[in-house]
Amino acid sequence: MTDVIVVGGGPAGLACALELRQRGVSDVVVLDREERAGGIPRHCAHQGFGVRDLRRALSGPAYARRYVELAERAGVDIRTETMVTGWSRDGSLEVTAPESRESLRAAAIVLATGCRERPRPTRLVPGSRPEGVLTTGLLQQLVELRSPRIGTRAVIVGAEHVSFSALLALVHAGVKVAGMATELPRHQSLPGAALGAALCYRVPLWTRTVLTEIRGLPRVEEVELHDVSTGRTRAVACDTVVFTADWIPDHELSSCAGRLSPSAALDLAERGQWCDATATAPVRPEVERLSPQTRSSDKPRRPGSVARSSEEAGPRPLRPRPSGLAEGR
Repeated sequence: MTDVIVVGGGPAGLACALELRQRGVSDVVVLDREERAGGIPRHCAHQGFGVRDLRRALSGPAYARRYVELAERAGVDIRTETMVTGWSRDGSLEVTAPESRESLRAAAIVLATGCRERPRPTRLVPGSRPEGVLTTGLLQQLVELRSPRIGTRAVIVGAEHVSFSALLALVHAGVKVAGMATELPRHQSLPGAALGAALCYRVPLWTRTVLTEIRGLPRVEEVELHDVSTGRTRAVACDTVVFTADWIPDHELSSCAGRLSPSAALDLAERGQWCDATATAPVRPEVERLSPQTRSSDKPRRPGSVARSSEEAGPRPLRPRPSGLAEGR
């Protein structure tokens, strides 16, 4: 039996594993489904990572590599291309890797599976279904692969930290950005972000504006924007739409355990408690919808210490506070 298994090899999972090793846990395994560990920052070529936790400014790929190096140096067993597909009846993790399928059992399991942006279908945006509709995560992967599928002129939906990250990715790929649209009265990023985008890249920020329709086949040709303040509607020509933010936690492992609904898992995670009855704890960035990637490894200590306590005590049934569990709020 493994002491602690961390599901997710992004900055939060790696930082948690590193903290566990520093606290004396001898056997820590990190499982990640990607070909390389490091999480989303691997695809973020811009600067701004590492200032808060590593005390140095790094690009996303360099930040990811640094955490992988620190974890491996500390003795963490990082297994890539390893997908956790569910739970066995005895509480073991069902794992699929290229070479085999197996069940892994641990005294404590930490979920650091992160979150993803809500795609177009779940946002209920009407219109045609053309090529060229992306999320920031997919966009960054296409930019890293130098894919020609990105397009030439884009509209960004959202104005949060990750929205400006999408802007930088598009600029890096040579794509003209027609504008950024948010239904809120101002952007939700750092002060001066919108001014910098306007001055450096001549990208306007359309506040109080909602994207109401996507048109075009086989690729996006234009989008319809509705100004909430004036009630006016206009069309903007583009061949790419990037939906940003509006985060969804990757809570499938929590919910498929059969004990918690996704909202109940969120409720417990926000209070830093267990989210499973088999000694499983979530890392907070998994459920912090607005937590930027630059802060995703800031607070690994609580999951690390909780997992350490669980590992010392061995597997046991846990009794989370009942508030919110029955209703699944």
